[in-house]
Amino acid sequence: MTAPDPHDILGDSIALRDILCMAGPETAPRILRQMHSDLADCAARIAPALASGDRATIRAQTHVLIALAGTIGAMRLHGLAVDLNAAAHTEDPVVMAAPAAPLMADLTGLIALLAARLPKGEAA
Repeated sequence: MTAPDPHDILGDSIALRDILCMAGPETAPRILRQMHSDLADCAARIAPALASGDRATIRAQTHVLIALAGTIGAMRLHGLAVDLNAAAHTEDPVVMAAPAAPLMADLTGLIALLAARLPKGEAA
C-alpha cells in the first residue's frame, strides 16, 4: 500500500496554516507538537481497539479525530472518523471494518506530515 498523498490528507493546508499563523512563531511549534502528540496517541489507542472490536474506545477516539481533523482541514479523515463513529454504534463488525483501513492510513499519513513540520530534532 502506498502512502496517502499529502494533498488528499490535508487538502490545500489552508486551515492548518491559518491556525499556525494566528498562533505566531513562538506558539505555533507548541501547537504543532501537541496536535502531533494527540494524533499519535489516538492512533496508538484506536488500532488495538479496531483489532479487538472495542467499540467504546473506537467511539471515544473517533471523537478526538473528528475534532482535530476537522479543525486542521483533514476533511477526508474527518469524514472517515464520523463514519467509523457511527459504525461503532452498531454491533456489526463488517460495518466497522469498511472505514477502518482508510482511516488508519490517513491517520498515519497525517501524523507523518505533522512530524515533518516539527522543528528539527523533534519528530517522534
